[in-house]
Amino acid sequence: MLKVQKFMRTAFGYASIVSSAVFIALSPELLRAPLPHLTSRFHAGPESLLLIALREIMLVMPAVLAISSGLAWWALRKGLRPARSRALAASVASLVMSTPFLAAGIAIQLYSLAGPVEVTGVLVLFATLLSLGITGLVAFRKPIASLAEPVQAHHASDVQTIGMLAPTA
Repeated sequence: MLKVQKFMRTAFGYASIVSSAVFIALSPELLRAPLPHLTSRFHAGPESLLLIALREIMLVMPAVLAISSGLAWWALRKGLRPARSRALAASVASLVMSTPFLAAGIAIQLYSLAGPVEVTGVLVLFATLLSLGITGLVAFRKPIASLAEPVQAHHASDVQTIGMLAPTA
């Protein structure tokens, strides 16, 4: 399991870098993309509201994923006490980030919005984020062995020599 945790530490580092780059690339779109106004063309049905929410998640989640993955990578690299909880948070962020890509893939396929190459790209992103999240949850479900506090057992010989100097030969 230690190899999987080391792999996840590396994956969190790369996910932080990639997510940061994606957020920087999407930041102009985030600033320019206001919520739709009520007009005669806008119908506030459940599907429309769901797609609006998924769009906002897709624009904001790269920053959340970059921060949580970066914190998890740093804590795992330094062997800090909150490493497990940060790794679990980064895994959950990956799972949350994967759901809009699944919905987008389904919507693209249902409404024939793009060709098979675009659908495949969206589903590859979904599968990558989903596998990162699931692998992280499995790898860090138990406390990390290297960060656990060592248990010191007292031997009978230690108890007898407490307060005494060690014999010199």
